[in-house]
Amino acid sequence: MFFLFFTKYRLIGALYAIFLALSCAPPTFAQSWPSDRPIKIIVPYPPGGSADSIPRLLAVHLAARVGRNVIIENIAGASGNIGTLQVVRAAPDGHTIVLAATPLSTNPSFYRDLPFDVLKDLAPITMITRQQFVLVTHPSLPAKTVPELIALAKSRPGQLTFASHSAGGATHLAGELFKILSGIDILHVPYKGQAPAVNDLVAGHVSMLFDSASTAMTYTEAGKLRALATTGPYRTPLVANGSLPTMAEFKGMESFNVIAWYGFMAPAGTPAPILDRLSREIGEVLRLPEVTQRLNTMGFEVVGTTPDTFSTHIRSEVAKWAKLVKESGTKLD
Repeated sequence: MFFLFFTKYRLIGALYAIFLALSCAPPTFAQSWPSDRPIKIIVPYPPGGSADSIPRLLAVHLAARVGRNVIIENIAGASGNIGTLQVVRAAPDGHTIVLAATPLSTNPSFYRDLPFDVLKDLAPITMITRQQFVLVTHPSLPAKTVPELIALAKSRPGQLTFASHSAGGATHLAGELFKILSGIDILHVPYKGQAPAVNDLVAGHVSMLFDSASTAMTYTEAGKLRALATTGPYRTPLVANGSLPTMAEFKGMESFNVIAWYGFMAPAGTPAPILDRLSREIGEVLRLPEVTQRLNTMGFEVVGTTPDTFSTHIRSEVAKWAKLVKESGTKLD
């Protein structure tokens, strides 16, 4: 009887101690993400363009959902590395996040002195959009299909050229992948931005370009360029209502898969509850009809993923581009 009495009171004492500890413990999640502090989204690219307009579109609706201000700050330079570094160095408390884009996964292959580790120093939140590129050529080029273009390039080794928005960017690497898979010899002509690359293609100074879907189709519909194929693993209804074939549909091109993406990331060490909350809230914003429609009009597919799914995607992208850069011998000029 004494043993049961003693055990009972030991149990009560233990439960009381646990209750006391929990009641005295600071509310970590609440304190680390107070509602009276704004969320800053650093866009590591210049104002204007998709990299700037997408987070600004989402920020308005996100602010309403989380009950605090969401501000945008552009810190451009070094292919997004300068602004991203600011987030890496920020406190991991959910108040500073970065707009991540495709270059985040290609930069490790080109910058040996990258001041942060993409896979270790950043915590994925969610992928927000993705967009396929479109292979476009000048109408004067005597090739109306991808196989015809490959045959033409093989008959004129080193004579055809492909433009890119920038050296080392996705449009450049798409061209390098095309060269490897098809066995053709075409010359890369890098530009400092999309506009000059498209302008020179329209003028006939270069032969082809893997361009963003929205811009490519605008010029195609105007008869100034010819669209041959999209670059994803599936036909997208956002491009020519899904009628345009993919590169992967042609013999030898089955593994061709180049898609531009945007997402949000936070400093490593940001508590999982904060990452999950942000992922959920941003996902709800993306599903708003007016937001989805606007992004689709811009040529973007709406995604919205969990932090884990986005993490898996980034790791896959880093590995894919590293392999291609090594195999092609591509370097930043």
